[in-house]
Amino acid sequence: MARPRGAARRRAELVAVFVVVVLLFGVGVPLGLAGAVRALAGDAVAAIRLVADEDDDGKDSGSDGEKSGEKSGEKSGGSDDGEEKDGGSGSGGQQDEGDAQFAGRDQAARASAQEYVNLADVEPNGNIKNGGDFSGGSYSFSCPLSDHHNSDNFIVAPGKRNGAQHTHDYAGNESTNAASSENQDALEQAETTCTNGDRSPIFWPVLRDLEGVGPDVGMDGGSLDGNVGSFVVPSSVDYTFHGHGTRRTEPMPLNMQLITGSAKAASTGEGSNSKFTCSGSADRLTELYPICPQGAQLQRVYDFPSCWNGEDLSSEDFVSHLQYPDETGECADDLIPVPALRITVSYDQPPGRSFAIDSFPDQQHDPVTDHALLEYLSTEARAQAGADCINAAQRCEQGPDDDTASSGPRGRSDELAVTRNFATAMSGHRDAGVAHGTHR
Repeated sequence: MARPRGAARRRAELVAVFVVVVLLFGVGVPLGLAGAVRALAGDAVAAIRLVADEDDDGKDSGSDGEKSGEKSGEKSGGSDDGEEKDGGSGSGGQQDEGDAQFAGRDQAARASAQEYVNLADVEPNGNIKNGGDFSGGSYSFSCPLSDHHNSDNFIVAPGKRNGAQHTHDYAGNESTNAASSENQDALEQAETTCTNGDRSPIFWPVLRDLEGVGPDVGMDGGSLDGNVGSFVVPSSVDYTFHGHGTRRTEPMPLNMQLITGSAKAASTGEGSNSKFTCSGSADRLTELYPICPQGAQLQRVYDFPSCWNGEDLSSEDFVSHLQYPDETGECADDLIPVPALRITVSYDQPPGRSFAIDSFPDQQHDPVTDHALLEYLSTEARAQAGADCINAAQRCEQGPDDDTASSGPRGRSDELAVTRNFATAMSGHRDAGVAHGTHR
């Protein structure tokens, strides 16, 4: 409505100027025109007052709208992986309204040259940032990439179409989208790429070859949000849960939500856990994009938190329920050690600086925003078997023979918990006679 009010004001001002000119000229006009001049002047003043009143109403309405928007934003909560601040949660919406729906598009830009480093210039450091200090055994599983991509994030921005404003690679669960947070049954019944039957949805931002052309030109999450280039398909992905510290590791609780890194780290300066390296140089980790030696592969390393508060499977700030151990791998005394997941994604690297990860437009593909997420939708039997491998200091591989989810009838202990409160879930399992270990 701002444009009509502005046009009315301009018309009123022109009338007023005309009246003033006529009045000045009217000294020599016949007295019979004086009444018409006065009437015209009165109309001009009234028009100006009307527009002023409309402007005042518009400002009040705008203030209320801003306040309402702020409240809506506060209610929906901040998020590391972001969400739509001005609606746009539906699947519809006009394409030309995208800039109004999704913030930061006017700030989109390529990563700067300073955000790349020749790996030969990175000093051996063993590890950086949080996680990655392991002990005891481990267990691995295989989950090839899924064929589907989208720019949703059902964990951080539930129900929000294009809630991430960047495209994700997915592995494991093949039904993952913005609605997954409200449709747990769909997740639990979906097909999975994991060879052991694990239905966990696992996802991270795509890596792009900036010299190529992506499949999402002119689309949300793609070029509309500043993400351009063809997708670089990983050559391999390793998923391994590790032991850490000196205390016994408890099984990973079902439905646990795990997040590493922050998609907003470039602007907030908080939450980053980005780790890059090249194959054959695991002792040289960097938060910048590495330019690898000839023949080496680019690797993204995701270390997830592994110290559980013993009660919650998710939290509003995404970190309170599951935190990182200290630099020796030890959890605080009031937290429970669970397996520490490390995902390593390897790529045949595009030449030079012609690659970058997807990001929110205002984060400008800064490598510190790299992140990964999953919800642990395995089975209790498989989780226990993994913890047993860790505590026995064994290295185990969970394959098709370990799939207790899709072969034959399942017992109560193998059912996926549908509650977000693990204490309630444990109460139900105890009622069914399922034994659980005690925490040290």
